[in-house]
Amino acid sequence: MNLINKQNLNASIKGRNLLHRISDRIRRLLELEDILKTTSSELRSFTGADRAMIYKFHADGSGQVVAESLEEGKLPSLMGLNFPADDIPSYARDLFVKSRVCSIVNVETRQIAQSCFHEIRNGETENITEGFFFRPVDPCHAEYLTAMEVKFSLAMPLMYHDNLWGLLVLHNSEAIEISEDEIESIQMVVDLLSIAIAQNTILVQAREKAEREAILNKIGNLLRLLPDLELEAALEEIVKAFGGCGGRLCLKSEASEIPENFAECLKRNSENLTVYTFGKQPIIPDTEKYRLMEQYTVWEKHYQDSADIEPKVWAITDIFKTPELQNLQFIFQATSIRSILFIPLAYRQQVLGYVSIFRDTQDIEKLWAGQFDIDTRQLYPRRSFQVWKEQKQAHIRKWTIAEIELAQELARQLTTAIHEHTLYRQVQAVNAHLETQVRQRTESLEQATQQQKILFDVVTKMRKSLDIKTIFATMSAEVRRALKADRVGVYYFDPTSEYNEGEFVAEDVASGIPSVLAIKVHDHCFGEIYATKYRYGRVNTISNIYEAGLEKCFVDVLEQFAIKATLVAPIIKGDNLWGLLCIHQCNQPRDWQTPDIQFATQIATQLSIALEQADLLAQTQYQAETIAKALQELKQTQTQLIQNEKMSSLGQLVAGIAHEINNPVNFIYGNINHISQYSEDLLSILDLYQQKLPHPVPEIAEFAQEVDLDFIVEDLPKMLSSVKVGTERIRQIVLSLRNFSRLDQAEIKPVNIHDGIDSTLVILQHRLKAKPESPAIQIIRDYDFLPEVECYAGQLNQVFMNVLINAIDAIEERREKDSESYISQITIQTSLSQLPSNKPSVAICICDNGLGIPQNIINNIFDPFFTTKAVGKGTGLGLSISYQIIVDRHKGMFKCRSEIGKGTEFLIEIPVNIIG
Repeated sequence: MNLINKQNLNASIKGRNLLHRISDRIRRLLELEDILKTTSSELRSFTGADRAMIYKFHADGSGQVVAESLEEGKLPSLMGLNFPADDIPSYARDLFVKSRVCSIVNVETRQIAQSCFHEIRNGETENITEGFFFRPVDPCHAEYLTAMEVKFSLAMPLMYHDNLWGLLVLHNSEAIEISEDEIESIQMVVDLLSIAIAQNTILVQAREKAEREAILNKIGNLLRLLPDLELEAALEEIVKAFGGCGGRLCLKSEASEIPENFAECLKRNSENLTVYTFGKQPIIPDTEKYRLMEQYTVWEKHYQDSADIEPKVWAITDIFKTPELQNLQFIFQATSIRSILFIPLAYRQQVLGYVSIFRDTQDIEKLWAGQFDIDTRQLYPRRSFQVWKEQKQAHIRKWTIAEIELAQELARQLTTAIHEHTLYRQVQAVNAHLETQVRQRTESLEQATQQQKILFDVVTKMRKSLDIKTIFATMSAEVRRALKADRVGVYYFDPTSEYNEGEFVAEDVASGIPSVLAIKVHDHCFGEIYATKYRYGRVNTISNIYEAGLEKCFVDVLEQFAIKATLVAPIIKGDNLWGLLCIHQCNQPRDWQTPDIQFATQIATQLSIALEQADLLAQTQYQAETIAKALQELKQTQTQLIQNEKMSSLGQLVAGIAHEINNPVNFIYGNINHISQYSEDLLSILDLYQQKLPHPVPEIAEFAQEVDLDFIVEDLPKMLSSVKVGTERIRQIVLSLRNFSRLDQAEIKPVNIHDGIDSTLVILQHRLKAKPESPAIQIIRDYDFLPEVECYAGQLNQVFMNVLINAIDAIEERREKDSESYISQITIQTSLSQLPSNKPSVAICICDNGLGIPQNIINNIFDPFFTTKAVGKGTGLGLSISYQIIVDRHKGMFKCRSEIGKGTEFLIEIPVNIIG
C-alpha cells in the first residue's frame, strides 16, 4: 500500500501558499469560529478531500464538529453534531497528546498509517521524523468509517497548552493518496491553528474580564450614592449578571434600634430585618415559625462547620440534592427555582447580610451524530450517523468558577458599601444627637439657674413661718410664676377615704382659670390604680390627658377642672402619702421638661419637710405604728427571701446539671450523623465487595456466618437510629431543664409562655406518669396563639410549678378517697385577653378535677403561711409568693375558683408588655 505520493512536485509550493493564506486570515480575523471555518475551506481545497472539519472536545470527553467544509453531494454534513466520548478511545487520545500522532486510514485496503511528529521527553516537546508506521486498521474503526460513507480519513490533534483541544479531520468518499509534503503542510496548519486557539482563549478571557469589570463598575456606581444606597437596583443588576430568575438581599433594618448584630436579628424576628427582592422567590407558608428563608439555621450551620476564616460563596447546584437544605426544600417545591448562589456579606469576620441568587431549570436540546444510549458504553460501532435529537427537561446549569469569583468580588463591594453607609448614618446620628444635647443642656442650665433662685426664696419664706396655710400659699404663687403654669395647688387626701376623696387646700391660678379651692373631689380611680405609685415617690407627668391611655373615670375628674396637662409630685408625710403638689396647664397640652420635674420634686420635698416640722407629735406616733408594721413585713420578707434563695439554688443546680449533661450529649449528637455516614460507607463497600467477589474464601464465609453478617447489616442502621432518637430525647429534657431554671433571664425579657409551661411539666413528669398503684394524670393542653410576653421568666415558672404541684396534690388526695373509675386530669388553657386597664394580656387557666377547696377558706389561700396540708408537707408560702409575683411584679391578676367534688381552677393573667 502506497499512501504517500512522493512524485508530486507542486505540493511544496501549494503548501507554502496554503500556509500564507491561512496565516493571513488568522491575523485579520478575531473570532475563532471564522478562523476555523476559513481553515476548513482552505484545507479541503488544498487536498481535494470531500470533507474538511474541525472537531472540538468537551470537558466530559464528548465532542462536537465546530467547523466544516463539504463537497456538495459527496458526504452528509456533520456540522454542529455531537459525538460521544467512546467514539475516540482513551488510548487513541493518549497517542494524540503524547506523540502528536497523525493518523491516516484507507478503508479499502484496511490499513492505517501513523506518524509521530512530536514527542514529549523530560516535560518538553521535541520534533521527530521517523516516518509512518503501518498496521491493519481495527475492524470496529473500519466499520465506523464505512457507516459514515468514508473510505479515506486523516486526523491530526489540535493542542492547547499540552492538552488535546480537538482534531483536524479530512474525509473522502473514495480512497485517495496524499503526499508527505502535503501532510507536512497540514501539520503546519495544525500548529497555526493551535496558536490561533491560544490567542483566542486569551481574547475570550480578556472579554470576560472586561465584562466582569463592567458589571462591577455598574453595580459599584449604584452603591456609591450617599446618603441612600440603591440596593434594590443593585440587586436587580446582580441577578441579571448571573442570568438568574430572582434574588434577595437580607440586611439588618436601618430603623432597628436594637444593639444586636445581624446574626442575632435573624434569631429574633423578621421585624428587625430588611429584605430586598427581585424576580422569583421561595414561598414560605404562613404557618411556619420563620417568615424569611435567611432565618433558618442551615446557613449559619454551614459556615460554622467551615474551616474558612472569612465565609465563602456557597454554590448550590441542586437544592433538592443538597442534604444540608433538606429542611428548607419545601419552600422551593412550588417554584421552578433549582439552584442558589448564596453570598455572605462579611466585614472583619462579622456577617452583615446575605445575598441569594436563584436560577431556574432549563429545557435543552442537543444534536448527536446517530442515536446511542448515553448511560451505556458503546460496545459496537453505530450503523447510522443520522441526526438524533436529545432533549433534556429541567436541566440544571452548574455555577462556574468565574461566576463564583465574580460573586466574591460583588460581596466585597456590597460589604464595603454597606459598612461605609452604616458608618455614615452613625456619624450623622452622633452629630445630630450632639447638637440636640448642646441645645438642651444650654436651655436646662438657664432654666435650672432661675429655678434654683426661686427655690431658695421659697425655702427662705417657708422657714420664716410655721403656719401650713401660709407656706402653701407662698409656695403656690412662686411655683406658678417659675413654671409659667395656669394653676398650682396643694391637694390633701382624706385619710379615711383610702385616697379616693380629698380637696385642694391651697392654690394660685392665672387670670381666667377657674378656682378649685375647697372643692371636694371623689376619685376612686386614684385610690385603686395610682395611689400606691405616688406613695413610693413617683412623679407623674401627663402631656395630654386624651393621649395618655388613662382610665375614663380619671379623665372625667381632670375634665372637671379644665385640665389639659398636669405635673404631679407626691407630698409625703412620714411614710404616708399626705397629698399632692399639682401643677396644671389648662389652655393647651404641654410637654414637661426634666428641669420642670426636678423643680417640682424639690418643692414637694420641702413641703414634706414643712409638714413634718408642723406635726412632730403625729409623726412620732406614726413611726411607732410603722415600726410594728415593718417588723411584720420583715418577717414575711425574710421567709420569702429564704424561699426565693431555695428556688434560686434549685435553678442553679438544675442549670448546672443540664449543662453537664448537655456537653456529652452534644458530643454524641454531633457525631452520630458522621457515624451513620461512615457505617453507610462501610456497608456500601461491603456490598461492593460482595458484588465483585460473590464467592469469598471459606474463612471469610465462615466468619460472616458466625457473626451473622446479614443481621448486622440490617440491624446497624436501626441501632444508630435508636441512638439518635434517644440522644434527641435527652437534649429535649436538658432544654426543658434550662428553660425552667431561666438563670439567664433574671430580668424582664420577652419569652414564650408555652415553653415555660411545658418545661415545668417535664420537671414534674415523675409525678404525672403512671405508677403501679395509679394511672397517669392526663394533661390536656388548649394553647392559643400567643405573642412573646415580657416577664420575669424564672419567677413565672415558679408560679406554674406551685400551681401544678397543688393540682397534683389535690388529685392524689381524691384518688385515696374515690373509686378506681376516677380519671384524673389537669387542663391548661391559654388565650389572649385584656386587663381592666385595657392593656393587652395573656391568660393562663390551670384546672384540676381534684377534691376542691371549701368556700370558707378560699379567700385565705393567698395569705402568707396559710396551708391546709399536713405538717411537713407545705409551708403556706407557695401561693402567697405566686400572688406577689403575678400581682406585684407583673401587674397582673391571680384568681381562684373552686367547687367541692369538682375541682379547682387558677386563673393567671399578666400584661403582654409589662414595661409599657
